Amino acid sequence: MEQPQSEKFEKDAAKSPLIVVGVDGSDDGLRAVRFGANTAREFGGELMLVHAVDDAMLAGAWGVVYDPEVLQNAGVTANLQAKGLALELGLPEDRVRTEVVLGSPGGVLGRLSEVADLIVLGRRSVSGLERMFVGSTSVSVVTNSSCPVLVISAAAHPIDVGGKKLIGVGMNTSPGNHATLEVAFRQARRFQSSLEIVHALQPPIGIFSKKLSPDDLQEQLRYIRGGIEAIAKSIAERYPEVPYKVVVVADSPINELVGRTPNYDALVLGISNGGFGLGGLVRGLMAHAECPLLITH
Repeated sequence: MEQPQSEKFEKDAAKSPLIVVGVDGSDDGLRAVRFGANTAREFGGELMLVHAVDDAMLAGAWGVVYDPEVLQNAGVTANLQAKGLALELGLPEDRVRTEVVLGSPGGVLGRLSEVADLIVLGRRSVSGLERMFVGSTSVSVVTNSSCPVLVISAAAHPIDVGGKKLIGVGMNTSPGNHATLEVAFRQARRFQSSLEIVHALQPPIGIFSKKLSPDDLQEQLRYIRGGIEAIAKSIAERYPEVPYKVVVVADSPINELVGRTPNYDALVLGISNGGFGLGGLVRGLMAHAECPLLITH
C-alpha cells in the first residue's frame, strides 16, 4: 500500500529523509537550495541537487539546435554552485548528491517525488505582471508530486529554517482538511514552533449577492470557529508539545493569508481531499507569499 503523502518527510531514526531541490542556477533556485540544505542539516537528511536539461531545448525555437554537451556543462556548473552553498551552510559533503538529468524539470521532479520525502523549488518570477502568474514547472510539480512540495516564491527570502518559530496553515471548511492540519501540526513539532490555524471567510460581494447582517456574519464566524477548533483539538492531542491558536476572520482569503506570511517560517496548504485545489488562491500565494509554502495533497 502506498504511503500517504501526508505521512512523508517524517523524521525517522531508521531512515534519513531525502530532500530533493530543483537547481537552475538562478537566485530563486539558490534560495531553494538554502532552505533544502538547512532542513537536511537540521533533521539528519540527505540532499539531492537536481538540474534538469529540458529535452525540448535540444531542438530550440526558430529551428536552433542546442548542443547537448553545452547544456550538460551548464547543469554541472549550476549544481557545483548549489553544492558549494550547501557545504557553506554546514551540510556534510557525504550527505550531498548532485544529478544532471535529461527531461523537463516538472517531469524529472515529479518522478523523483516517488522516492523523495520533500521536493523544494524556487519559483522564478520577479516583479510587476510576472508575479501575477505561476510558472509551469511549479504547477506541474505541485499537481503531480507524490510527496509534499515546498515552494519558495520570488517574494520570499528564507534564511534560517524555523527561525520565526511560527507555522501557519490555511484551512477551509471541507471535511477532508484533517490531513492538511495533521501535516501542519507535524511541521510545527519538527521546528519546535507554534501553529496558527487560519480561516478567512469571504463576505458576499457583488450587487446580486445576498448581504449578511453584522449579527449573521458573526454567527457564521462563530460556527466556523467551533468546527475548526473541534478538529484541531482532536489532532492536537497527538502533539501536546505544539501550542496553537485558531484565527477566523471575515476577509478575502488571499489578502489575509498573504498578509500573515511575513510572520511564518512556512505556510501549509492542502490542494486535494478537502483542500483548496490548485485554483486562484493557491496560485496567488505561490506568487506573493513572503514565506515558503508547504503544499500537500
